[in-house]
Amino acid sequence: MRFRATRTLRALLLGTAIGLSGCSTLSLPFITPDPDPERAQEEYRQGLNYTQGIGVEQDYAEGVRHFKRAARFGSSDAAYMTGLAYVTGRGISGDFAEAAEWLEPAAEAGHDGAALLLGKLYISGLGVDQDKDWGAYWIGRAAEGGVNQAMLELAVCYHAGIGLPNDAGMAWLWADRAADAGIEKATEASRRLLAKSSPAERRQAISRVQQARAGSHDLATTTYLQQKLTQLGYKPGTVDGLWGPRTQKALSAFRLTESLPQSDTPQLDDLKRLRERAEKH
Repeated sequence: MRFRATRTLRALLLGTAIGLSGCSTLSLPFITPDPDPERAQEEYRQGLNYTQGIGVEQDYAEGVRHFKRAARFGSSDAAYMTGLAYVTGRGISGDFAEAAEWLEPAAEAGHDGAALLLGKLYISGLGVDQDKDWGAYWIGRAAEGGVNQAMLELAVCYHAGIGLPNDAGMAWLWADRAADAGIEKATEASRRLLAKSSPAERRQAISRVQQARAGSHDLATTTYLQQKLTQLGYKPGTVDGLWGPRTQKALSAFRLTESLPQSDTPQLDDLKRLRERAEKH
């Protein structure tokens, strides 16, 4: 496919490419050898050396080859870096669809940088079928995971109602957190969103985030569950990202209908099945 990266994506990538390290295991959607953390770490380190020119002549293509090998040995960091390469076109021919193939398992394994970039692909419909709700979910996961740029992206989603209910208080809160983290343009965004939200809306947003963090269910996951359960008629209550008896009851009913195992916490399989059913609804 012809590759045309947006300036927004390029700006995002420059800020998140390095510094998200610490290999974790993942399951890639293609044939791989058995996980080998030591081999994965070594291949990942070699990939960084070649892409940064540390001890060797800088060679992005060779770096990507090492990242791919590291990913196949179980490194989510390497899968992220491979997806990043496909988006930027550095060391490899750019391909958004191929990028998503590497980013999705990394995000599912808990890599916050991959979650942010994957979310942007879904919101933009680049290389994947556009799904703004799914994209906002992954951006929310990244923001809650501490990725500063994701906080500003999440503020935009709440402000414009992109994949999330329009919420002035939540938009201000995430822009303010991005500003505190030093993200460019976030300070001005926070100032403007402060003027567009009421004190009550801001207090409510702060309370919701605090309640979610004090519990065992993250805000992004619960919000997505509530959105899809509502769409399918399961009545989980207000879409506010807060776990409660009505959300639990609605999810249990959905699981029963779909023959999914019951558990106290939402599972990724629950979200995927909800997404699949909502698309057909």
